[in-house]
Amino acid sequence: AGRNWSAHFDGSYRPMYGAAWRQWLVRPGVNFRPREPWQISLTYSYFSVHPQGLMQSDGAVAEHRMHQQAEYSHPWKGNTIRHRFRMEERWLSSPIREGQPRTWHWQDRPRYMLRLDRPVRRSGSQGAPVTLTLYEEALFSFLSPAASAFEQNRLYSGVTVPVGRHFAMDLGAFYQTFRPLNGGRLEHNVVFVTLLRNQLPLKDLFGWLRRR
Repeated sequence: AGRNWSAHFDGSYRPMYGAAWRQWLVRPGVNFRPREPWQISLTYSYFSVHPQGLMQSDGAVAEHRMHQQAEYSHPWKGNTIRHRFRMEERWLSSPIREGQPRTWHWQDRPRYMLRLDRPVRRSGSQGAPVTLTLYEEALFSFLSPAASAFEQNRLYSGVTVPVGRHFAMDLGAFYQTFRPLNGGRLEHNVVFVTLLRNQLPLKDLFGWLRRR
């Protein structure tokens, strides 16, 4: 039964090209696989956003987030298709202003992702494959002007390259269409992603630490 459970932890740093804007986040969570096609996850995230740079707290906002997720995957013509259903509960802070108390508001946000992973080349005779990834994700918000109104859409294309036995590098970009919190006109972004994954089993990591 223990093989059905796993834990994950990730963090990231997000700058904005040509601006002082910076964001960092940490995201631990646990996963449960009741049977092979399905995986259920529970995750907590903390975000800290600094519009004027990390050294300036004025205008900075924070977010605490929980999400529950169910993922179903199946093969299709040599590819792996993944359906991800996620519900987020977000606690969003007001910007830090000197002499003003920080307030918080709640937002529920359902999300759905359709993802395709296609192996394109193996890195060695026994290595993991280089994988091309495409996905489309739609996000909605219960606190938009209309219930369950559209909030944003993400269209991603990227590649995963194995680096050693337990590590891999993700390189890609997504095109983001989103509606600002003030309900204005739709805006558009291109976001470039560089991600290092570590899938070293915890028992191997703890064994390595004990040997040291």
